[in-house]
Amino acid sequence: MPRISVLTSLFCAEPYIQELYDRSKAALERITEDYEIVFVDDGSPDGGNAVVQRLIQEDPRVRLIELSKNFGQHRALLAGLQHVRGELVFMIDSDLEEDPELLEVFYRTMSENESEIDVVYGVMEKRKGGLLERVSGALFYGLMSTLSEIPMPRDVMGARLMKAGFVDSLLRHGESQPFLGGLLALTGYHQVAVPCEKRSKGTTTYNFRRKVSLALNAFLSYSTRPLTWIVGVGGVLMLVGAAALLVVALRGEPSTAGGADLGWLLASLWFLSGVIVLAVGIVGVYVGRIFGQVKNRPNAIIRKIYN
Repeated sequence: MPRISVLTSLFCAEPYIQELYDRSKAALERITEDYEIVFVDDGSPDGGNAVVQRLIQEDPRVRLIELSKNFGQHRALLAGLQHVRGELVFMIDSDLEEDPELLEVFYRTMSENESEIDVVYGVMEKRKGGLLERVSGALFYGLMSTLSEIPMPRDVMGARLMKAGFVDSLLRHGESQPFLGGLLALTGYHQVAVPCEKRSKGTTTYNFRRKVSLALNAFLSYSTRPLTWIVGVGGVLMLVGAAALLVVALRGEPSTAGGADLGWLLASLWFLSGVIVLAVGIVGVYVGRIFGQVKNRPNAIIRKIYN
């Protein structure tokens, strides 16, 4: 039987920890006796850290990685992946929107063709949440498929079972602002999707600002197409401007009677100024990301490891 590691990150997840542990342990014991359950405390302000420490006293197979502050879920999970010791790693969100019993489903799928399958991950049969959440999710994946040079699955879930070799390759990426979904797709290997149900608990720690930040990070990390589009728009505007100059030259000195020509000129100036500012801003964001990358700061800092 393989050694299996279950990995999850904690941020305001105190109400779910005990049930997550109980259900994960039951699922693990139906597969193997050699396992560990690893929690990463991502600077959570609640009492989740103390709950896990109590579990450690009862079960030596529970481990806790405490980060020095909140670094974000993706960085926390990558920090945890550096310390798991299983031949298979089952990664799952801690809020129980995804069933811990998916481990058994994924393990059966992988066992059907163990030599060929490196990763089994869940995709939502139906998008969870209200209308706004469903529409924003569909918009996000639609834009990602349009912008990104890397094919990414739609409606992907956090739950996935990975072989250690895949995890080692995943950790070779040295991104300063990681987007885990993009890294998982970029790493390659043979990955298999399994349709699953994802529940909605009604609340989330990902507020609108954090979702927008995550989306921008995903777009800018895995696509240079906005830069290509800027070049295209610039070329089109240059041609339009040249045509307008030709028209003005053929008409002679334009009249500003009634302000018609002057208004058209001012509107054109405002439009072109907006395009220029937008283009410079996009380029500036890319340059800023280069600045962050070359500083080579760690994605997360571990304060202490329990057990």
